Amino acid sequence: MSGIAAGLSAPAHAAFTDRPIRMIVAYAAGGTGDLVGRMVAESLSQRLGTPVVVENQGGAGGAIAARVVSRAAPDGTTILLAGNAIFAILPHIANVGYDPVTGFTAIANISESQRLLAVRSTLPVTTLAELVQYGKRNPGKLNYGSSGVGSTLHVMTEMFRREAGFDATHIPFRGSAPGVQAMLSGDVDFMIDTVVIQHVLQGRLRGLAAVGESRLPQLPDIPTLAEQGYPNVRTSGWQALMGPPNMPPEIVATYASAVEAMLGDPAFRERLGRVGVVPSFRSPAQLAEDLREDNRQFGAIIRSAGITGE
Repeated sequence: MSGIAAGLSAPAHAAFTDRPIRMIVAYAAGGTGDLVGRMVAESLSQRLGTPVVVENQGGAGGAIAARVVSRAAPDGTTILLAGNAIFAILPHIANVGYDPVTGFTAIANISESQRLLAVRSTLPVTTLAELVQYGKRNPGKLNYGSSGVGSTLHVMTEMFRREAGFDATHIPFRGSAPGVQAMLSGDVDFMIDTVVIQHVLQGRLRGLAAVGESRLPQLPDIPTLAEQGYPNVRTSGWQALMGPPNMPPEIVATYASAVEAMLGDPAFRERLGRVGVVPSFRSPAQLAEDLREDNRQFGAIIRSAGITGE
């Protein structure tokens, strides 16, 4: 194992504390984010030799959880599990009470989301290029769904639409499930989401582009957005461990080593896969750079498109 595990001589246990570690999870109990958080907490407890206790703080789009951690002591006893929307999108549309870049210490990336751009089966397009041309030939006719105004998927789709140069009306839903149901009934034309994948596999929707760094293993014949001419569209959707600002490097290294080992364990990777999550380790430095770039790019499109919170 390379990277943090080989490059930093971090201790194999949480020598920095003799108290339980609070892992604030920025999601309500029962969802995928919560399930991932509990798997991570269990594994970290074993690897650090210190209890890691999950505390769900899902309010205000995750801002409550982020505020708690951004104001905590940087002693390693309080950490955050959260997705990039809390750092790259929410601060641009709401008064969150924390600085998304300087208000945290990047520890390690945990996972990437699997996402797909899909269209309703009755839309007369079979490729991404045909969707773009259809939109250009029929201005104002297309619409797209998302899991809500200002959601990662809303901003991502708006970024793609603008890069491709066609018009489409945004239809926000309260969550992904009602959005995909509207696609299945023919009321929504296209959507970027995770929940569309199963419907594409079942032949109920048509997949046109994988939205991420690589193709989806279950749909390997569908090229990524980058492969189809849109390398500048920011497609990252990650979950990571973050700490309060000014965490000592040796504490960060301890956590990062444990996360890298955890994500290298085939049994743990298989557990994540069962809830639809793709393991993806990135070091503290890499994660910090991704956080800055996501914040910059998503912020620019939010301002350009005039996206505001509900």
